[in-house]
Amino acid sequence: MERMRGASVANRARALAMLALLLCVGALPAIARAQDKPLTAYFRETWTTRQGLPHNQVNAIAQTPDGYLWFGTWEGLVRYNGLEFHSFDRGNTPELKDNGVRSVRASADGALVIGTSRGGVTVKRGDHWRTWRVKDGLAQEEIMDAIFDRRGRLWVATENAGIDVVDGSRVDHFTTRNGLPSAVTYGLLLDRDGSVWAATARGLVHFLDGRLVVYAQASGLPPAPVFRVFQDAGGRLFVGTERGVYRRQGERFVLASALLPDDGVPSMARDGAGNLWVGSVNNGLLRLGKSGVETFTSLRGLPNNRVAALLVDREGSIWAGTNAGLLRLSDAPFSTYNGDHGLSDDYVRAVLESRDGSLWLGTSRGLNRWRGGRLEASYTAADGLPSDSVLSLLEDRDGSLLVGSYTAGVMRLRDGKLVAHYDNAHGMPGSNQVRALAQQADGTLWLGTNRGLVRMRDGAYTHFGVAQGLPREFIISLQVARDGSLWVGTANGAARIVDGRVQALDMRGMNGAQDVFDFHEDADGTLWFATDRGLLRYRGGRLQALGLAQGLPVDTLFAVVDDGIGSLWLTSNRGVMRVGRSEVEAVMDGRKPRLELDRFGEADGLASYQCNGGSGPSALRDRGGRIWIATAGGAAVVEPKALRAYKRTLPPVLVEQVLANDRDVQVQGRLELPAGTRKLEFHYASLTFQTPRFVRYRYQLQGVDRDWIERGNQRVAQYTNVAPGNYRFRVNASAPGLGHGWSPDVTTLEIGIAPRLWQRPWFLPLLLLFGVLALAGLYRWRLGHMRQRAADLEAVVAARTRDLREQTERLRESDREKSFLVDKLREQSEAFERQAREDALTGLGNRRSMDEELARAFEQAVQSGRPLSFALIDIDHFKRINDGYSHAAGDRALVEIARIMRNELGVLGTLARWGGEEFGVLFEGLALEEARRRCERLRWAVERLDCSGFAPGWKMTISGGVAERTGIAHYERLVSRADALLYEAKRAGRNRIFG
Repeated sequence: MERMRGASVANRARALAMLALLLCVGALPAIARAQDKPLTAYFRETWTTRQGLPHNQVNAIAQTPDGYLWFGTWEGLVRYNGLEFHSFDRGNTPELKDNGVRSVRASADGALVIGTSRGGVTVKRGDHWRTWRVKDGLAQEEIMDAIFDRRGRLWVATENAGIDVVDGSRVDHFTTRNGLPSAVTYGLLLDRDGSVWAATARGLVHFLDGRLVVYAQASGLPPAPVFRVFQDAGGRLFVGTERGVYRRQGERFVLASALLPDDGVPSMARDGAGNLWVGSVNNGLLRLGKSGVETFTSLRGLPNNRVAALLVDREGSIWAGTNAGLLRLSDAPFSTYNGDHGLSDDYVRAVLESRDGSLWLGTSRGLNRWRGGRLEASYTAADGLPSDSVLSLLEDRDGSLLVGSYTAGVMRLRDGKLVAHYDNAHGMPGSNQVRALAQQADGTLWLGTNRGLVRMRDGAYTHFGVAQGLPREFIISLQVARDGSLWVGTANGAARIVDGRVQALDMRGMNGAQDVFDFHEDADGTLWFATDRGLLRYRGGRLQALGLAQGLPVDTLFAVVDDGIGSLWLTSNRGVMRVGRSEVEAVMDGRKPRLELDRFGEADGLASYQCNGGSGPSALRDRGGRIWIATAGGAAVVEPKALRAYKRTLPPVLVEQVLANDRDVQVQGRLELPAGTRKLEFHYASLTFQTPRFVRYRYQLQGVDRDWIERGNQRVAQYTNVAPGNYRFRVNASAPGLGHGWSPDVTTLEIGIAPRLWQRPWFLPLLLLFGVLALAGLYRWRLGHMRQRAADLEAVVAARTRDLREQTERLRESDREKSFLVDKLREQSEAFERQAREDALTGLGNRRSMDEELARAFEQAVQSGRPLSFALIDIDHFKRINDGYSHAAGDRALVEIARIMRNELGVLGTLARWGGEEFGVLFEGLALEEARRRCERLRWAVERLDCSGFAPGWKMTISGGVAERTGIAHYERLVSRADALLYEAKRAGRNRIFG
């Protein structure tokens, strides 16, 4: 369905409230788990000034019905859409009289109430701002908190002048003279019954039915200031005091829990699982639940132990504002265990489940034993191990543990004690770097080193290398098959050993795969290989490959694990993927063209996208069905059966900003734009805070675009040379990596552009009619004149002849003038045609011209078999130039970069402005590697650009993605591939070319 922006604010508020309810209902299974998941297993994300906050101290947090998060800091009000912070301060918002924002409250109707440290109270409704100060009746401009009640009255808690109630033009003051126990106030709460509570320095005040009820020490509260009043969804009232949290019980107050510390409490929140979150002054963040109290402090990643603000957002994430930054905690699908949980190191290389159910985690600095959800023991060189750099693990038939190391061969441990050591000094051939271990049914041990394979049987060693038939001596993985044979993965292919004989596997034609990192065998004997060029299937003596061309987002896979419920899990340097086994089989059997999969990363609880490979086992399924993965940030674990509970509905897309001819336009219903509007720019976002990087967008300007335009995670759409008329801008979102297709909720914006006088539909016919009448008049005058001349010339033959010659010359001149006019009209038509295909700012071809050129070149390349490559190049952080310097500086930057790239390319590539800060480059006759080198030269040229003339201090860089025609059926797929690589280059840190 489509949402019309012309709908009323009330309708939008109700729709957003319903969406929030649906999100909460969808999150119920996750809520049940959150009660049991320890805080240390929550996904954590922090922000400071380095990530865009204007100040590290976050005093207040609120979420408006449209989904935006708002933060109050000492350097202004901040709006967050999941990817970017937008600051409002005295510099860009005159209605804000002070940058020190102490409180931010969101009303049900979407209004935002902002209390400042010495600038009064400001209310934001849509794009309208209004501020109340002393001149408007307030007793003081030092504000601690402010809210609206159900009657629309504004309640204001001041620093030391009591409470003001603004009702239209009337302001009532409450101080110690008329009932307040103290003029020092800290916070306000609108009760569910419509009454108002106030926290003061000498107790709690309840404004009820026109009277004040004071709760102090006699009612059970401690003799201490009250900082915060909080009411949960069930109506229970909690009071944060200087000496802990108290709960209302009838007309008295009791300690919420004796387990909570005797500390100041400035913030509280209740999550969907029923846990009470408490922000303290000295003890960090606390969670009070059925299992007791858990504490999360700066030792675990909290920016600072003073938690001034707390909020549970509509997706269930917990936001904490501290003195040193902002924190978000969320119950993500993955939990990661690392040094924060006691592991000897975060860099985990191998994971192994032993027969007793414990888990062994091998890291770069020691061996760890994990049992019962906690670390049981760690073993390092300090405990007597010859080396604590672990590469491989295997449990022997006798119950001992074999540990392959980086430099010390193989260690045998029993009950944590070293009982045997196998290395070069003790006769073991090959190398002391042991990356893989395997044991056959008869007890034979196989050791995979970087200098060959070693068989250890009855105390004797046998070395296998290239001379014995292995494709390479760098051994990466080993697998004992069900038939007793041994599969060997090397850095140059795979081999099988049967009865001591090596049979190399021919992997030619498998996308160039060489490194075989892991094996998995099905019950029917089918083998799966995780390689540096995708996933391979070996069945019935035949190999088949699944790679980038079939939809895998990355080339190199480290491990393949069957979850036992129909899916394969693949690990990589760029996160974890889950793909249905039936999906893989369908693509490999040719029944489906491309793969669909779920992709997981840091936003899903992985402490690091980088999974580890080249050691093993690097991933496994334990007896409980959980998947464990070795990563560069710890050991990650996920429960596949519980994944469905983490899928949430994507919020609808909001159009955040519209620019017409580079000027901001207020979005209120249908946009009526003046004549001369030629450029439109739309900024939009789906306000999800847990997975914003996974959201993909598509848009369409009906009247210009024939179909949807998919632009990945880009949140800006630009159009130039837009003609007058009526248009409809449509945008919606998807998150394919999380299993979400395109949302049926389409955001729509109606637009009308008025024409100039000569662009109106009646102008051209009127002009043509005037021309016809003028020609007719001229013709009649001319005919009469000729007749008169004929009559006059009858008398004088000589004069008649002379005049006729003159007239003939004039007619010839007239014909020349007409020819001249026709030529002018043709030239003007050609100029208009060029403008339609040319970017006015840079003089380059525009996207339309590049589309036509790319379609032509692609078809010719397919017919001729010649190579063809295409690149998309984007200016890094371009918006910061516009915001930090000016749009004129941005235009100058575009012109300079276009000039540099055009000069650098010369005749070796066709350059066009693809849109905004994005450029497209067509390389005809160039293969991928040469095209990528050309783009690297462009990147170096741009990096050397002197920006002092238009953006002093700025260093210009670009990122790009280069794709080759080979294996692609249509030029639009070539563009999509280049766009995906551009996105990867951006995510990898910018200022780079991926291809």
